[in-house]
Amino acid sequence: MHKPITRRGFTLLELAVGIAVAGILALVSAGLFKAGIESYNYAYRQTRVIFGACRSFSGSGSRLGIIWMTQTASSVTDLSASALTLISPASTNVTFSALNNGLYRTQNGEQLLQADSVSAAEFRYYNLDTAGRIVVSTSASSAVFVTAKMSMSGIGAKDKTYNFMSGARLLNK
Repeated sequence: MHKPITRRGFTLLELAVGIAVAGILALVSAGLFKAGIESYNYAYRQTRVIFGACRSFSGSGSRLGIIWMTQTASSVTDLSASALTLISPASTNVTFSALNNGLYRTQNGEQLLQADSVSAAEFRYYNLDTAGRIVVSTSASSAVFVTAKMSMSGIGAKDKTYNFMSGARLLNK
């Protein structure tokens, strides 16, 4: 009579198949992990651009943005397309301009960074004619409405440039 041999361990073929399956699972997992990291980084960069646009227009904390300052301003001092200079309720000049890849707010001789990643700012001024139609303003004293267009780009080399636009009516106009 013959006694059956008990098998302990793996055969070389079973071991090779196990290692191949583990390798395939590791490759798939690494690809998914890399795609997740790239997706997170892209979403972070886009969120940063949108947050910068929000800070440019609405402001952040005690720094009021373009829209808030325009709504409380009594008038504009000139019709510059590259800078917005307002007369604030405290009768001081407040200027917004895009410099060195940022939007800066200058007030009382102090220049503060309002938002970063701003590559360009363009301002337009409007008023109402005698028939009540909106027309491009020809003098600073008649400007009633101001629009601002911000060109902003992300921090990565592959990021696009995005344009954001908003407008506000001057106080008591």
